[in-house]
Amino acid sequence: MASLLTEGSSLAAFEVSVPQRRVLAVRGRPVVLGCSYAPSNSLEGLVVTWQTAEDNLVLHSFYHGQDQLDKQNARYRNRTSMFRPLLGAGNASLKLDRVGPQDSGRYLCSVDSLQGNGKAEVQLEYAAFYTEPKLNIQVHPSNISLQYQSEGYPAPQVQWTDSAGRNLTAREELSGPGEDGLLSLRTSVTLKDPGPGVNLSFTLRNAALGQVLERPVCLSLAPCDPVNGTRVTIPVICVLCLLCLVLAAILCVQRKRIGRQRG
Repeated sequence: MASLLTEGSSLAAFEVSVPQRRVLAVRGRPVVLGCSYAPSNSLEGLVVTWQTAEDNLVLHSFYHGQDQLDKQNARYRNRTSMFRPLLGAGNASLKLDRVGPQDSGRYLCSVDSLQGNGKAEVQLEYAAFYTEPKLNIQVHPSNISLQYQSEGYPAPQVQWTDSAGRNLTAREELSGPGEDGLLSLRTSVTLKDPGPGVNLSFTLRNAALGQVLERPVCLSLAPCDPVNGTRVTIPVICVLCLLCLVLAAILCVQRKRIGRQRG
């Protein structure tokens, strides 16, 4: 329990405290900034104010027995609420909706009552789970490029390894966050003269949420030897060509049928 006691011996027993010094907000979920004080069982003379520690922007105020939202900063409008039935019992916690990266920072819970006054500080952090990585493959005459794209928050740890577990040199581009509160990640490796196949692994770690995304990548770039009874893997380009030929044949047959029906 982290707390700050007010000055003055007559009010030394009054305490405002927070159950957690650090609170993690997850994208898409409301977050509660906990705060408590010595209960008075009455709202008479009670003043509760939540504000940013850095620049004193007001998130929410309560006094004269009701919320005072005209003092609220515009960036928190329609996003905050207090637990009104629990205020007299010493619960001054604040719920914050639609949390984004811009909400990360230090906040002060200030309480002034007939019993005393005090304040406590809480650190808010923001995180978002990374989306399922999307793989893009580009094959060139002398190399092959593999790229993964994903979105989340904060900046992740990214690792590419080969079949022996050795780290590969990779490019990494991180942009944002955008209005959706997400960073956009693009990371790629380029393999020169990859040979008949590629076998590597991509790992993304979001330490804030304990999220780990590991995706193995196995590609066969050339047909295997059918004489030895091994499986033949047809290149992607060949598959696409075959599909185009099949579609063309189907269209040709359908046209002939329509011509016969009209005849």
